[in-house]
Amino acid sequence: MSITQKLSLSVFILVFTLFAYAEQSNSLQKVINKYKFKESEFSFGIVNLADDQVIGLHNEKKLFNSASLVKIITTYIGLKELGPNFSWRSDFYYTGDIVGETLKGDIVFKGTGDASFSIEDLEVMIREIQEKGIKRIEGNLLFDTSYFGLIPSEVTFDNNPMRAYNVFPSAISLQSNTINFIFKSKKNKVKIKSKPNIKTLKIINNIKSTREKCLNWREKLRYETKITEQQTFLYFSGKFSRKCKVKEIDLAMLDWQTYFYHTFKQKWIDNGGWFNGSFIQTSEALDDNRLLASHYSDSLVNLIRDTNKYSLNLMSRNLMLTIIANENYVQPTEAMINSYIKNWLVEHQIESEGLFIDNGAGLSRNIKISINQFLMILQNIYYDPMMPEMISSFPIAGIDGTLKRRMRNSPIKMNGHFKTGSMNEVSAMAGFFLNNEKEMNIFVFMMNGKKAKMSQNFQEALIESVF
Repeated sequence: MSITQKLSLSVFILVFTLFAYAEQSNSLQKVINKYKFKESEFSFGIVNLADDQVIGLHNEKKLFNSASLVKIITTYIGLKELGPNFSWRSDFYYTGDIVGETLKGDIVFKGTGDASFSIEDLEVMIREIQEKGIKRIEGNLLFDTSYFGLIPSEVTFDNNPMRAYNVFPSAISLQSNTINFIFKSKKNKVKIKSKPNIKTLKIINNIKSTREKCLNWREKLRYETKITEQQTFLYFSGKFSRKCKVKEIDLAMLDWQTYFYHTFKQKWIDNGGWFNGSFIQTSEALDDNRLLASHYSDSLVNLIRDTNKYSLNLMSRNLMLTIIANENYVQPTEAMINSYIKNWLVEHQIESEGLFIDNGAGLSRNIKISINQFLMILQNIYYDPMMPEMISSFPIAGIDGTLKRRMRNSPIKMNGHFKTGSMNEVSAMAGFFLNNEKEMNIFVFMMNGKKAKMSQNFQEALIESVF
């Protein structure tokens, strides 16, 4: 379908009568002709909200993989269904009896999906418990993961299971289950530091220092773990160029249970306590009447800013599961997500035919959604009371988040808020921008194929041609 073709979309309480201005259509066609991408591999839509006119459409009905643009849907549904003040709760409670300063039983941690729960949050809770007089734990650390249903443990997305973006959703997570590693080239050696520095984790550094260019440095590193009863070894090998100077990477080198357990044990002892137990996980809800300490996350309206600006996969995957758990009072699994989203869209008069979304982050090769559907969703957002909160959560063109290094020399800089999506053979962008006449516009772009990663300049040129 050409960009000048008319189309009607029934969107919430407003009906778009799609009409393309000839001059603007010509400018868009010039951009398409200039970049010469295969026209079946990309789609886009541009709508001027000032007069509800469509400026351009291409392949608007065709289903594409949108990658992280799914986070727009997840965070919008989250604000609508959970509310902007929603926060996740994490609890410590106990089994057995407390005798003097000794807990003769297990200490239990129950999570409800707070992906923002940090080591600092954990230490605050530990201090609160110890200030109540408990110094010694004679039992184990129990993990109550009953809030979510069964989460698959196998990696199905790519061959980088330790990268932070691949962390699986979980009712319990600590520091997003990642350790920050800092690599610093010093003379002929590569130094490695970790945050947090957990005493029971030992780094084995076999990285070779080179003089080559600092290109694709992450792909040149190798890492693996070996876990014994007493210690966990983190092995690093590969190459690191001296020209890289200092680089950082977040890695999920441990399963979340081991990571949480080691950190808890160290922090409990560092604060003056004694604990030598192991850890046990249960998916059955335990009696939480013997509460020791509670932690509440920041409000959802604040957390979605980082979720969208920095495209946080764990946060968005946990959020979608939390929405289902709160609404249906079930132990949610990601197998429930597609039917939930499609039903939600239908209830809000948004077309859902052919749509497929299997997790809240868009980290999937199976995502299917059209430009028409995204235009409807963004138009709903714009006329929703939550509009300011949603738009402010998107990266600002040329300023922050995933757009910090894009559009810095473009007239769109600071005039647009766009969520980006990218993975191998997928590039996408969607959001809102003000044109030269200060009229608000919606823009959605998706491209699938081997040349998708080369389409960023094309995306920006389409916007600039109507700016």
